[in-house]
Amino acid sequence: MERGHTGTNWIPILLVAALCAIGLMTLSSTDYYSGDAFHRNQMVRMLVGVMVCLAFRYIDIRLFERFALGGYVVVVLLLIGTALVGKEVYGSRRWLDLGGVVVQPSELMKVALILALARFIHRTKGAEEYTIRHLLKPFALILLPCALVVNQPDLGTTLILVFISGSMLFFEGIRFQSVLLLLALAGLIVPMAWQFDMIEEYQKDREILWIQGDELDASDPEQKRILDKNLQTEQALWAIGSGKMVGKGRLEGNRSRLKYLPEIHNDFIIAIYAEEYGFLGVMGLLAIYVFLFLWILRVAKNTSQKFSAMVAIGTGAMLFWQFFVNIGMVTGLLPVVGLTLPFVSYGGSSLLTSFIALGLVLNIRSGRVKIA
Repeated sequence: MERGHTGTNWIPILLVAALCAIGLMTLSSTDYYSGDAFHRNQMVRMLVGVMVCLAFRYIDIRLFERFALGGYVVVVLLLIGTALVGKEVYGSRRWLDLGGVVVQPSELMKVALILALARFIHRTKGAEEYTIRHLLKPFALILLPCALVVNQPDLGTTLILVFISGSMLFFEGIRFQSVLLLLALAGLIVPMAWQFDMIEEYQKDREILWIQGDELDASDPEQKRILDKNLQTEQALWAIGSGKMVGKGRLEGNRSRLKYLPEIHNDFIIAIYAEEYGFLGVMGLLAIYVFLFLWILRVAKNTSQKFSAMVAIGTGAMLFWQFFVNIGMVTGLLPVVGLTLPFVSYGGSSLLTSFIALGLVLNIRSGRVKIA
């Protein structure tokens, strides 16, 4: 047994507490603009998330390594169950009712995939960089859940699963030739998926809007149909821009506009926050995330055990890429793919997954147990 930093590290706890406070404060504003009641439900979910975080913080890290594949298989089965009998909302079948508790297995798959890949790397990685031959087994772990999630359809979560996996493998080392081959394969797969309608029509519309938005002609009925879908991003940008430097103040946003901004409480929550607290408020929020990411990277760097280091890299990648894509799609820099902002947006499964990630990294930071 190897003892390390067994004391409580308050830096990440305070950072996440600040994010949660910002989330609750902004959700109370969404209730004002939309007439809903999100922030009370979110408080309950946060309390549950904190308890789960503490559980993951104190469970022997060796158990996560031992049962990583079993947990992965369980979540894969949940994804299959979702495809068969899942709850359908707005044309997507992403939720599964487990005796009155509705869960989103694709969110749980983020953690399950991190643990499974970390176990694989811990048990197989040698001194050499990964070649394509070495990547066949982890690719199987990655492609199966990605295929199930993209079929829901949920392109956003599928991308996050790919980004998490890519970050972990890149951290361990992939030969440059292998990277080029993978990029070439992606260059073939994406057009084929588009051509054979493996990508949903609304997802194609979002991509066309993002790439060719300025070139579309509103006089053409088909192109106008696509342009009309840009209202979501336009409303968000108007809200962000109207906040200027210091914002309009709490509950002082444009109620008539924000009331009709779709997904105001989860995917586009940053728009409300930016309008009320302005550029300075957004910079403060981004700074909190940056400090959290840097802390996670430091934990990974200072961890001598391969499994723990890879779990830290994976959880850091999960939070970073979700943050990056959410900010990108709200500001129009990336296409809209439907992803929440960690610890801030409304949501049950996504919030729980974020707290699990925090619990795992806190566990690793404690350095209580050495993995053989």
